[in-house]
Amino acid sequence: MKRITFFFGIFFIIISCKKSKEENLKNEIENEIKTNLNDPSSYEFNYFHLDSVEHIVNKQMTAENLKEIENLQNQNNAKSKKRIEFLKSQNQFYNLLNKNKYKGIFSFRGNNKFGAKILAEYSFEADSTYKLIYLKDNIGDTIYKDVETLIKENDKFIKDAEKLINASK
Repeated sequence: MKRITFFFGIFFIIISCKKSKEENLKNEIENEIKTNLNDPSSYEFNYFHLDSVEHIVNKQMTAENLKEIENLQNQNNAKSKKRIEFLKSQNQFYNLLNKNKYKGIFSFRGNNKFGAKILAEYSFEADSTYKLIYLKDNIGDTIYKDVETLIKENDKFIKDAEKLINASK
């Protein structure tokens, strides 16, 4: 009994010490920002917001389309068959669109070139594993871009789109 309690205790300590994926993403963004600041010692974290609404909305739309397809399959006419075909292609498009990507805002304070404290908000995008893909400042200039991930994502998107086009022919 003591051994089981001991192992559970160690297990919970290991789990509680492990940083969350969101925390790792936040730290990665902070590191990129601090390297570009005029005065890195003036950095003050404000807030971090991760948004996956687009991803969730696409999943909801896909689920609604599947329900409609299920209802239309009972009808056996040309109009319902065309509608089913359209809904299936729409679902395939939703699956391609921003697949497993998350967007967010990172806000902080820091001194500008003149020494005045400013509040800045940067937008970012991360993949499904919460790895930073790009980071843009409030003017829209790209501060950080993970070129390898972008190339992989674009290649995968192009291949999936080509499969979708070939399947519809």
